[in-house]
Amino acid sequence: MKYFAVNGVVGKSAYAAKVDFPEVADLLEHMDYLGVDRMLVEARSAMEYSPILGNQKLLEQIAAHQERLKPVFVLTPADFYETGTLDWLKTQAAAGNRAFRVYPQKSRFPLRQIERLLAELAAYKPLIMMDSKFGSNELDFRDMEELARKFPTVNFLLTQQMWGGFGRVLDLMWRLQNIYLDISWLHMRDALELIRDEYGVQRLIFGLGFKSHYGAAIGALAHSSLSKAEKEAVAHGNLERLLGIAPLPNKLAPEHSLLEQKPLWKSFRAGGRLEGVQTYDAHSHDGPYTRGWFLRDLGVPGKHLDRIMEHVDKNGVDQIVMISERALFGDLVAGNLEFERIAQKYRGKLHGYFVFNPYFKEDITEALLDECFSRGFFIGFKVLPSYWQVKINDPGFTLMWEYAEKHHLPILQHTWNDFYNAPLILSDVAGRYPNAKFILGHSGGEAAGRLEAEELALRFPNVYLELCGTFCSDRSVLESLLVLGNQRFVFGSDTGAHNQSYELAALLSIPLPDQQLIPILGENFTKILKDRK
Repeated sequence: MKYFAVNGVVGKSAYAAKVDFPEVADLLEHMDYLGVDRMLVEARSAMEYSPILGNQKLLEQIAAHQERLKPVFVLTPADFYETGTLDWLKTQAAAGNRAFRVYPQKSRFPLRQIERLLAELAAYKPLIMMDSKFGSNELDFRDMEELARKFPTVNFLLTQQMWGGFGRVLDLMWRLQNIYLDISWLHMRDALELIRDEYGVQRLIFGLGFKSHYGAAIGALAHSSLSKAEKEAVAHGNLERLLGIAPLPNKLAPEHSLLEQKPLWKSFRAGGRLEGVQTYDAHSHDGPYTRGWFLRDLGVPGKHLDRIMEHVDKNGVDQIVMISERALFGDLVAGNLEFERIAQKYRGKLHGYFVFNPYFKEDITEALLDECFSRGFFIGFKVLPSYWQVKINDPGFTLMWEYAEKHHLPILQHTWNDFYNAPLILSDVAGRYPNAKFILGHSGGEAAGRLEAEELALRFPNVYLELCGTFCSDRSVLESLLVLGNQRFVFGSDTGAHNQSYELAALLSIPLPDQQLIPILGENFTKILKDRK
């Protein structure tokens, strides 16, 4: 498969001590490892310092790699007024360099202010890219709608979109045909199929996210139900068409030498299932019913669970632990028991966490826990502090901690670097209950939370990091592995909402030999479960 990706950025930053690709050579090395043939790339200096000077410098930086690196020029409304800048941009567009990027929030302008620029560039059929990560300005989306309607020859590409705010992207794509979406952060289950079926596969563009994502998007595309021709279109054809660039006759990216030690990743990135290794997904849900998720199978009771388990089988995952959404966000006891009943269909492969919420402490007794755990379905506890707005060390969790300590059970806890469940808040808990296993869901979330998670795990041997959602951090799992070793991590996907293939690919594509990653796939969590009393 040939790949033509968006979202390349090169250059050092005045705002961060570390960036993914300080030099062009760093980006090319990453592309070679992943097998990405071509990439749209912009200069960080154009984003952070001077658009025109950064754009011009970019052409010098990539001059020796024109076959693989295609320029993206950063635009601001000031370009219309600067002497010579608009003429330079038009000259570049006329020469075929018609990919542009806008940063309304960083450059401090409402998107509508680029209208006069677009009026000058529209004849060249430019591609205008804008990040749409969680928290993007709603007014920018309204402005994009107005501009896309006014300039039908201009194509707009929303990049790095995750689940938060996905609804407004779907709405914008429905309203206008010249709105496109890149797949780099599309970690949501069946998201590629949803876009294809609703708006056409031609609206999807291949992209890479943080360097720490590695091959997540590659794996998600490979394991989607898109046809081979549709996958080719997303991988490179759609972007080539938008930019008027001829397809490659052959791959440009060489086969990386490390792949000889990564047969699992080589197979998985080609759409193969995991074989010959123990796999255990330690974090999943029976489906999100609100909070901005768009999943078509939620409309039919029970269908979503069947669809999730189809993914599990297709990926080659042996065992999975799941959480009841009703127990998390509704009647806790009834939700736990209802899910145990529903899951009987998959008994032996599907297991459950017992949701423990302090707001229901009057309903939860040790006798109830004994009864529930005696049947063998529940294997540990799940807590969601920040959603409930209860601190992760709240005394209301005492019965759970004591029960987990007595029976050596795992506790999967949502962690993020916030007031309610930053990992280090557990410092006064993990040491008091050495036989309980504290599994930090999402490994603390973003980079600051990840560092806290690592610190907590270094202090307490009963603390483990779970990997789903770690794509939100630009601190790679590889860096964390170098700190903690490979025995302190467990694989989890957050499937039900997340795409298990995306999360598996993020792990399998870490640039380490498979043998160093295999314990994380299932062995570590199996050891945790074997210690139960």
